[in-house]
Amino acid sequence: MPATPAQVANDLDAQATFFLKRDADIARACRDAARMIRRHLAGEVVDGHTWGALHTRLLNQIGRYHARPEAQIARSMTRGLEALYEQRAANRC
Repeated sequence: MPATPAQVANDLDAQATFFLKRDADIARACRDAARMIRRHLAGEVVDGHTWGALHTRLLNQIGRYHARPEAQIARSMTRGLEALYEQRAANRC
């Protein structure tokens, strides 16, 4: 059973807390993604610049850790990005 967007946001918040002292860039990207997922769930409109900047940062971090299969963070960020894609598509219709 796939996770709901709210569960993905909670997971990203937990990952951000874990990475806070290890890698500030990952922590910030996770927190921003969780925040944006919650904004979409609340029905708020997210401007294109904010979306584009976060999208780029997530893709960069996913690419950085994707080659390491033991790294859960790449899977978590990928789930976050997929949740954002779904929410963005749902809010456009």
